[in-house]
Amino acid sequence: METLLKMTDWTLGGLIIIPVLLGTLAFFFGGREKTRLALIWTAVAVVLCGGILLVWQSMGGGLSGDVRELSAPAFWAEIGFVLELAVLLVIGVIAVKIKHLWISIFAVLQLGLAITGHCLHTGGAEAESMVLFRIDNLSRILLLVTSVVGSVILVFSISYMKEHAKHAPPTAGSVGRFYFFFISFLGFMIGLVTANNFSFFSAFWEATTLCSYALIGQDGGDARKINATRALLINSFGGVLLLGGIFILKVMGAGSDFQSMFACNRTAVTLLPAVLLCLAAFTKSALFPFQSWLLGAMVAPTPVSALLHAATMVKAGVYLVLRITPIYYEYPTFMMMLAFSGAFSFASAAFLACLQTNAKKVLAYSTISNLGLVVACAGIESPLAYAAGLSIITFHAISKGLLFLCVGRIEQQIGSRDIEHMDGMPFRMFFTTITALIGMMSMLLPPFGMLLSKWLAIEATIRSPFLLVFLVTGSAFTVYFWAKWIGRMQMTGYHEHNPHEDIPLTMKLSLGTLAVLIIVTGVFTMMIFSDVFTGMAAEAFPNLSGAMQSMEEQTSFPAWLVLGCLVLGGLVSLLCAIFYMKKSNVRPPYLCGENAITIEEELNPEKNPDGMKKSYDFYSIAGRVEHAAFSGYYFNSFFNEAQITRYMNWIAWLGVIVLVGCAVMNMN
Repeated sequence: METLLKMTDWTLGGLIIIPVLLGTLAFFFGGREKTRLALIWTAVAVVLCGGILLVWQSMGGGLSGDVRELSAPAFWAEIGFVLELAVLLVIGVIAVKIKHLWISIFAVLQLGLAITGHCLHTGGAEAESMVLFRIDNLSRILLLVTSVVGSVILVFSISYMKEHAKHAPPTAGSVGRFYFFFISFLGFMIGLVTANNFSFFSAFWEATTLCSYALIGQDGGDARKINATRALLINSFGGVLLLGGIFILKVMGAGSDFQSMFACNRTAVTLLPAVLLCLAAFTKSALFPFQSWLLGAMVAPTPVSALLHAATMVKAGVYLVLRITPIYYEYPTFMMMLAFSGAFSFASAAFLACLQTNAKKVLAYSTISNLGLVVACAGIESPLAYAAGLSIITFHAISKGLLFLCVGRIEQQIGSRDIEHMDGMPFRMFFTTITALIGMMSMLLPPFGMLLSKWLAIEATIRSPFLLVFLVTGSAFTVYFWAKWIGRMQMTGYHEHNPHEDIPLTMKLSLGTLAVLIIVTGVFTMMIFSDVFTGMAAEAFPNLSGAMQSMEEQTSFPAWLVLGCLVLGGLVSLLCAIFYMKKSNVRPPYLCGENAITIEEELNPEKNPDGMKKSYDFYSIAGRVEHAAFSGYYFNSFFNEAQITRYMNWIAWLGVIVLVGCAVMNMN
């Protein structure tokens, strides 16, 4: 066992350091395709296999949920402090270079808080050894999400970036630069979710901010620079809040790591640091009113969008909320406002997603919505809600990673990310369409985990009508925009031939892997929930045995029954398609006039040998040709996105003010 624990130390160190080294090599030698491919596949093997191995090792080689603490001599804390300063200095240099006053001010504030906080003499600083990294069940979930989903996205990027480079603007950065930040990002995220020491946690937190800034601005140009700068600005503000909360914790004698914070006397630690840390998490997870940076990140290449939304950046924020909130459940007003902030983001972002035709923007708002639901679950004093939040993080990462990759693939093929241009996709891109439909259905249909999670979150808020309204409303909006998109992709006219989709192997491997993961986790959703998330909720709520028993009863429904019904329905649909969808049954639609022949058919009569007019154009008054258009409804004539967003931001800022007010009143 001791040998296995030492191996855990080496595995974790390798998972943090090796991706950064491989990214550095990719930066210098990324111009050579064979060398770049070798480095990318090595990074995939290290992150994927290393992440799974680390989870297995940290559990003692079995299925126990033991906590694994990685201790080191006290001087290692100084190394974390140096790394923290180095990252902050880099951000400060960038702020000066781009001549942005507020980012410069935030960088100075962060440096001041980091140095002052480090100079404080805490009990942990005088110890001979310190627990620098700590792996528990929450860390293991994020480790698996980062290593599995992150490595699949990295594989997808091989073919995507090769094609992207052909059409990239002249201002775009090199492919080597892209992979330096992309691969390093994975290592920093692994360090973030396992760090126990505040200096190491802050260093990795800011490193992810730095990587996101570079990746969003990968293609250069004014629009991308603006969005990258906005991301750096908002996340730097969050960095100030994070270090401010850590500084107050040290002043209050709560130690220099999470474990000391949990072990300290509750009366000695007020709400203020918790509020600051939660607000820092809001900026990282792009909850209202800080959501604009994530929407702007859509200008980046698709693998970046998938990485930020599914595997890394935004998950860091909700991870921090779930990490700290269980020790603050004795403050009901604070927890209620935290739950309201999350529920408001959930409903608001889902509503705004209903107004979008841009597929990436729909996915972005959907991400903000689901992250808001995680925060709402964290704020509800219920093991049921806490378990629901954990499951959303897991299932959302797989589904949203797949959907972003599918949209990126579709955009490269049809030259558009507009949902209204995605009709007839099964005839144009069959494999990509099927995987995309699997991803969309997993977001709102049983027996997949996202539906179960939302159902359990609603069940947990049944005694709070105020929160229940937001959760039910947000869920209804979610069904609307997903169902509309699913229907649009399957809507199609007449197609004489089904073109063959020529998809690169790496893309097919990535999309297929995530689709299979969705199906497998859907089959075993109930088992995963009862065996994994229920136990984690029990650790967070050790004194609520009655609630735990109720939760186990509510999650005992057999998933195979629902899945069997879906499979049966699919088989019936397939048989109907085989026997009734024949060429002889195709009829032109009646459009209040005779169907007009298309120009292509007029110039090439051989394409219309039977003389049938199959277009969606028809003759109207005086022989005028009219075109029939079928479109989804987006309420744009009733709602203005910019104005609605402004009102929602005001409400969200009021929630932030109330959160801060709760902390100030608690100090008195």
